[in-house]
Order: sequence, then C-alpha cells, then structure tokens
Amino acid sequence: MRQFALAVAGLAAISTASAREPGVGPTFVPGLTLGQANAVPLSPGIRLASRSTYADSNLLENDSKATGMRFTAVSEILLATWVPDTTILGAGYKAFVVAPFVSTLTREAPVPAAQRGTTTQFGGGNPKLQLLDLSWTLGEGFYDSSGFGVYFPIGQWALNAPVNIGAPFWTFEPNGALSYFKDGWTASLQAVYDINTINPVNQYYSGDQVVLNATFMKMFSGINIGPVGYWLKQVNSDANYGGRTVYGGTTALPGEQLAVGGTASTQFGNLSVQLMVTQDVYAQNGLYGTKGWLTFSYHFH
Repeated sequence: MRQFALAVAGLAAISTASAREPGVGPTFVPGLTLGQANAVPLSPGIRLASRSTYADSNLLENDSKATGMRFTAVSEILLATWVPDTTILGAGYKAFVVAPFVSTLTREAPVPAAQRGTTTQFGGGNPKLQLLDLSWTLGEGFYDSSGFGVYFPIGQWALNAPVNIGAPFWTFEPNGALSYFKDGWTASLQAVYDINTINPVNQYYSGDQVVLNATFMKMFSGINIGPVGYWLKQVNSDANYGGRTVYGGTTALPGEQLAVGGTASTQFGNLSVQLMVTQDVYAQNGLYGTKGWLTFSYHFH
C-alpha cells in the first residue's frame, strides 16, 4: 500500500501510484505538464509560473478496492524558466527550476488504532533542476524535445512521520516530448522516466516509474480548449533493505494510475492563465479521485 504527498517537474498535486516507499509522495506528479505544447521551443526571456492544485482522493489497494483512507491536498508549485537567445545542436535551449509546496489533510480509516485520526502536514518537496532541455523544429508543425532533470533530496522528510512531502534520496529524470502546433491546433505527448536512489536513512528502494501526459487542444476565439489525460505505471518493484519505514517494514506494491480531463487556457499580454480538471478512471495501489488545477505564467522579455 502506497502513501501520498507531492513534488514536481516542469510545473502539481498528488498521487500515490508512484514508485515510492510508504509515507513518501511522488517526484513527478502525473498530469503536471498537461495543457502545453511540451516540445515547442520557447521565445527568449524569463518565465515565472505558479500551479495551484486541490485534490480529493481515496486510496485504492492492489485489487483496486478502496482502503477507506481519504486524502485531500492543497499544493503550490513555483517554476522559474530561463530561455537564452541561443541554440545547441540546432535546438532551442531552456533551463528551469521547480519548487513544490504542499499542505495535506489526511483522514485515516480503517487503519490500526495507533495511526487513526487526521494529519495536517505542510512542507516543501524535493526541488528539481533541469539544466538540459532541448527542442527541435521538425517542420510542418511538428516538434520534438528531450531533457534531463535532477531532484535534490532536501524536501521535508522525517523517519516516523505518517506523511512526508519530500524524500532523502535523489531522483534522476530523463524526459522527452513530441508535439504538433499549427493553425490553432495543439497535440502533445510527453514521456517522463524517474529513477530513484536508495533512501540512505532506512535503506528503502523506490522502483522506477514511467509517466505519459497527453494533450489535444483547439483554439477558439483566443481560448485553447480540449481533452487531456495521463497514465502512470511503476515498472520495477520496490525493495526494503532496512525494514524501518513508517509502516513497520512493509514494501509497497507497484502502482498504476489512469486519468482523463479537460483544460482551457488563454493569454492576457505576457500573462498566461490555465484552468484544468482531471478525474482518475483507474488506479491500483494508488489514489483515485479528482484534481483541480490553476496555473499562472508571466513572460519577462
């Protein structure tokens, strides 16, 4: 069984089907980068963005049955992106840093009596630095991109805390995207792969995970609108080499999660605004629920 919290990448929210030891939240939140033409090169300048998320979910176990544990979370992701007026290997270049913050309210029932009650936790997740991010123009409206990010193990974490926002281990994240962006149409598919190191405090290994984010939008009178969806799956098993996790030495089972939703975004000069709702339609060893997303991004030329 897998617990919850948060952290991020290109821009966040919650999920537990995410290759994590019990009591530790995911690194890359599925759905985080939806509603964007992920592979299209950005114009030069600095962009500052925030993505606020509210999520209300129930934890499902290995047979997708409800455990009775409910999670609500309010999260805030801060993102700073630098785009110089330069190219590398014929590609547009950018670099960005992400800092996630989460406040959680957890209703835990049924669980052992000693763990029942409500837990409120606020803290910062592991920040991400992506110094390598390249976007190529393929022609006829098609673009592709590739990048590599690193999550630093400095988020909020305590060995005996029932819910943690960060984790004391590193995560390495190769990622890539393919986008179509032309004549008011936007279609984008992004793939992210997270590789975790072993937790040095309790010797727990969280297995690798893959995330696919899909976006399809059409511009109508200055508003981009359309469906979105994401799929997350853990691709190898966790391992517990120390037995000192918060849930008494248990090893979390691999998780999977599938969600669909819709997004609408518009532009006010240099300010971009995006509203999005996603609903999980399948989950195993993870959270099943609804998320609301609101993003603001300002471009300093």
